[in-house]
Amino acid sequence: MTTAISNGRLPDRGGREDELSAALAALGLRVTGPRRAIVAALLGSRKLMTPEQLLSTARVSAPATSLATIYRTLERLHAIGRLKRAPLASGAIGYAYCTPEHHDHAICTSCGQLVPIASCPISAPAIAGFRAASHVVDIYGLCSACAERAGGLAPGDDSTAAARSLPDRA
Repeated sequence: MTTAISNGRLPDRGGREDELSAALAALGLRVTGPRRAIVAALLGSRKLMTPEQLLSTARVSAPATSLATIYRTLERLHAIGRLKRAPLASGAIGYAYCTPEHHDHAICTSCGQLVPIASCPISAPAIAGFRAASHVVDIYGLCSACAERAGGLAPGDDSTAAARSLPDRA
């Protein structure tokens, strides 16, 4: 759930909003009311959000926010490594603010909840003739709330139905 706060600001969460505003400013973007509202929406959500959801949330505190501003801001956030993009079960792409340090994610295919995985589940494999620079691990499945609604799937249960609901990643 996203909290709307006047002026698009959320309570301080370790200075993340100020840090992000500074990063946007460093890239040559003015820190405007709509951009601040977009950042606040991303920081206030623990789920992947579509651009349309971001627009709706941002317009609560910054009515002049446009979909073009949403997309430009998302592009800039991605360029500085602060944005996670992932497919949703609907086929849309969802976005979430991410910290710059390496971490992987568990992503709920039903509600879009994004859970950072604190410890990396894999190490870079040795590949002949190749030097790995980084990797990304996204684990798709159901969060506990969605699993309970779906009949109490437990770890190890067949989750192929949830995986089938994702679009092909060709």
